[in-house]
Amino acid sequence: MKKYLLFMFLAVSLFSYADPDEIVLTPTGPDDNHFNLPVPADQPDVYYNSTTQQIIIDGTGFVSYYDVEICSVVTWDVVISTQINGSYDTIDISSLPTGEYCITIESPAGNTYEGFFETY
Repeated sequence: MKKYLLFMFLAVSLFSYADPDEIVLTPTGPDDNHFNLPVPADQPDVYYNSTTQQIIIDGTGFVSYYDVEICSVVTWDVVISTQINGSYDTIDISSLPTGEYCITIESPAGNTYEGFFETY
């Protein structure tokens, strides 16, 4: 009976965990050919966690900060503009209404990255 309860607890724990969705970034700018290999050293990994309503930016530590803008895809109005840590940081987006958004991340090295996500 104890093994059954432990199994049920683990199964519920695994299925209730909400894994953040990765936001695919595309380098933008005059030198962009969409085939930038290898990935630039300052390109962060970006995720949207719908459970916590946060954008998670996992930087490489190559730069000390990133400038971030989030725009509504419908109106192209900037709804969030902030500067974040270059190693790891989060952005609270709980105040944003349901919709589609564009995130633009600029590094002090002069590289710009763009991605899209949808809140729900």
